[in-house]
Amino acid sequence: MWLQVLAASVWSGFVAMDTTAALQIMISRPVISCSVTGLLLGNFKLGFMVGILLELFWVHELPIGAAPFSEGNVGASSASAIAIISYNLTGREYPSLVFALVLAVFIGIIGGYMVELMRKINSRLFTNLLNDKELTMSRISKAHFAGIGMAFLLGFLLSGSSIWLFGFTILPATISLIPAGFDHYIQPFSNIFLGAGCGILIFMFLKNNKKWWLIFIGLGVGLLLN
Repeated sequence: MWLQVLAASVWSGFVAMDTTAALQIMISRPVISCSVTGLLLGNFKLGFMVGILLELFWVHELPIGAAPFSEGNVGASSASAIAIISYNLTGREYPSLVFALVLAVFIGIIGGYMVELMRKINSRLFTNLLNDKELTMSRISKAHFAGIGMAFLLGFLLSGSSIWLFGFTILPATISLIPAGFDHYIQPFSNIFLGAGCGILIFMFLKNNKKWWLIFIGLGVGLLLN
């Protein structure tokens, strides 16, 4: 149990680093990060499902400069772990999936506030460097690695606390109160996130004055392949 929380938390730390502080090789994208979480926790299918459903949900948010954004990548990787652990404890896949998707949004919002705090700390470190009359490369490197370490710590702590609180306690207890016969009614709610993501993508496409008719070609091809 502890190893599951530790593995998922460490991975979320790397996800947070990849989002803004270091690497930035796209391993933080939900479809990748959630799939890896699924592999770590022994349920690739459920992890991949969470990633697919959340991939487009935050596509409009770019962590550039001081722009505010939700820490959706850590929220997604945490949600995949929560869904898998809840499913292992309850044996009910769809409620675990849908409630974890909702929690992903909540965790992402909390993470966004934590990112703002981290930026203030980094800004103070930068100001101290500017005011240092005996500045050395060693001090610059230490401040740089401190910023990267804070990003890792953000993902690690946010994910670990969320998994423990929701995956092992609140979510299984909540699901146990819902009759198993309601599961097939709950399942369609997962499609809301995919639909919202597609809606965001279409909005961005039209907002930038792209060739809107390509959307209908894509829908047509999708229907033919279905």
